[in-house]
Amino acid sequence: MIVTSQIFNRFCKRIIAAVALPAVVVMFGTVSALAGPLPGAIFTTDSTCSGVNLNIYTDKGDVYIDGGPAHPGSASLPDGCYYVQVTDPSGAIVLGTSVGSGTEKPFCVVNQEPVSCYQLASILIDTNGVAGYNDTPNHGGVYKVWVSTVSTFDNDSTKTDNFKVNCTDCDNTPPEGVDLAVGKDAAGTYDHAYTWTITKDVDKTLVKQVGGSATFNYTVNVSHDAGADGNYVVSGTITVTNLNNFAVTGVDVTDSVTDINAVCAVTDGAATTIPANSVVTFPYSCSYSAAPTSLLTEDNTVTVTWPDQMDSDGNILLFNGFASFTVEDFSFTQNDIDECVAVTDTCKGDLGNVCVGDTNPNVITYSCSFPVPQFGCLNYTNTVSFTTIDTSTTGSAKKVVTVCGPERTGALTIGFWQNKNGQSIITSGASAGTVCKSGCWLRQYAPFQDLSATATCAQVASYVTTVIKAANASGAAMNAMLKAQMLATALDVYFSDPALGGNKINAPAPIGGKAIDLTKICKMIDSTGGTATCSGALQNTSSAFGGATSLTVSQILAYAASRSNSGGIAWYGQVKATQELAKNTFDAINNQVAFAP
Repeated sequence: MIVTSQIFNRFCKRIIAAVALPAVVVMFGTVSALAGPLPGAIFTTDSTCSGVNLNIYTDKGDVYIDGGPAHPGSASLPDGCYYVQVTDPSGAIVLGTSVGSGTEKPFCVVNQEPVSCYQLASILIDTNGVAGYNDTPNHGGVYKVWVSTVSTFDNDSTKTDNFKVNCTDCDNTPPEGVDLAVGKDAAGTYDHAYTWTITKDVDKTLVKQVGGSATFNYTVNVSHDAGADGNYVVSGTITVTNLNNFAVTGVDVTDSVTDINAVCAVTDGAATTIPANSVVTFPYSCSYSAAPTSLLTEDNTVTVTWPDQMDSDGNILLFNGFASFTVEDFSFTQNDIDECVAVTDTCKGDLGNVCVGDTNPNVITYSCSFPVPQFGCLNYTNTVSFTTIDTSTTGSAKKVVTVCGPERTGALTIGFWQNKNGQSIITSGASAGTVCKSGCWLRQYAPFQDLSATATCAQVASYVTTVIKAANASGAAMNAMLKAQMLATALDVYFSDPALGGNKINAPAPIGGKAIDLTKICKMIDSTGGTATCSGALQNTSSAFGGATSLTVSQILAYAASRSNSGGIAWYGQVKATQELAKNTFDAINNQVAFAP
């Protein structure tokens, strides 16, 4: 016997407390058989076979049958062919059947999809043996369609769906109410979010150079992890259909997922009203506090409940009841988050986008140039950054490079010390009696011990002029040029120090205490005017100073003096190459193109 929720509510609610009955699930727009081995669902549709659970039609010829959601893996009927019949909503009166029609199993499913769109009126015969099915005796024009694997349409092998055909000759007496119909769809999504990192390297961090600009070559690595899953969500739309000629009030629509980590919410689904002869939709969403146990076997169920419905005279139009529908094994779609980043650099600007699927790590190379200061050092901070496309997450890496010009010492060249300005400083220097103090100071260095120990300041000035004019780098040795350059450096030290000859040359600090980088000395190009320019090439002169990589100017003077005989006739064993290294060191100091260490 077919037991509907209407009959159940009417006769059984009075004894439910006393007798335990088997579970009955009868609904409109969904599977309405007793729980059994036949899975899936059926629903009625129109001739396009695109509508789901339409349920209300203008004519019996407009009613078609489908076999559940039309995609593999959904809650469709198993493959095979089925018997079909149409009855009144109670199931007591058969109005049309395929049994005995010649094609007893006209409804077929292959790959979980109907073979074709089946018009009910064309695959059934009515009680008079004519194609189609009889009109329903139900006052509201409600029918029930049955699909079964057996011709007896027993509950374990059967799925049903109720539908309504509007009729003009239906009487206006209060109809016996029919349960609400419910349907739904379900789509799962989850985020697969990537985390990005960025690093930056540079080919060097320090450049010492005279003028121009310094170029640095950068290498940036942009990489991502394997990604992490999260934010699992199931959402969709629930449809509730009221086939009655009266509104059903106090309806509660709830949704659930089999996974215990999921919580579902239905928009406006509490204590709502379903108007007469209407279909109402309810959006819903389910969120997960943890990953589902499986992305392939989740089920999503909607349940609709309603209280007794009464007319104005207190007569019951519809007993309280419920309907439910389950989407089985719905699928989850991966939503990639932050699969791309935009990369920018404070020097080069836009470096383009890097995405998952590119080489990981993705390597970006480029160069940046920075101006060299006239004196001293400047730091340049170069920062590369990424911003993720979806969440605007950022990351950065930076490198600080240093660009150094020469040390600002205030030293002066051999050309200065032989002109009237330099000569004036020497001649006006302090004396002890008639003996010039600068001369005594110079004589501590072996190369200048050919200067008289009792020289006046005028004689010291004349000595300086003579040595500088004799400066020459030609020949087998470079003694004369080395002596002149060293002499100018010694005068720079003496006349920049308040404790010696006073700061007569307005140096920023005593030059003797300035430390000099001996690994980066300009190879000087001397001119006949007593000046020199840096060739741009840097050389390591430490071998001329005992291998020291840096010394103060006073230490440089002392070391060079130790490699000379008295009067500067023979230096460095007369090895011209070594003499040139020492000469270039003094020359760079005098021209303020020497670097701090």
